[in-house]
Amino acid sequence: MLSMRKPMVEPEPEQEAAVANEQTVSDGSEQAANHLMALQEELSCDETLILRILGMLYLTKKRNVVNVAVSIFDVEKQMGLPRQGATFVCEYMNKKNLVLADDQSRFTITVEGIDYLRQTLGVQRTLE
Repeated sequence: MLSMRKPMVEPEPEQEAAVANEQTVSDGSEQAANHLMALQEELSCDETLILRILGMLYLTKKRNVVNVAVSIFDVEKQMGLPRQGATFVCEYMNKKNLVLADDQSRFTITVEGIDYLRQTLGVQRTLE
């Protein structure tokens, strides 16, 4: 009995290149998606750190009228962060006027920082 199978056809080189290109694009897309997810997680962690630092500075300012500035070293120590763990976030907050920094790397929360903290935590402002 004769078999009616189709003969095996070798793929054309162009087809192989197209399949390889699709795989490369797929791998690149997956890497880009993973990169974006990692970036989103990093930004989320930074936002949490911003809120924690602002909260600490707020409570320090509210409880101690005289010594309201907190050094970056104290922030890192109290929060259990590695050395230089809060530097980038504190510099960012300083540029956004959420905190003031003195020449000894001590930080104080600003009115803008308090408003940011209140807004982010969903606390209504009593004064405008």
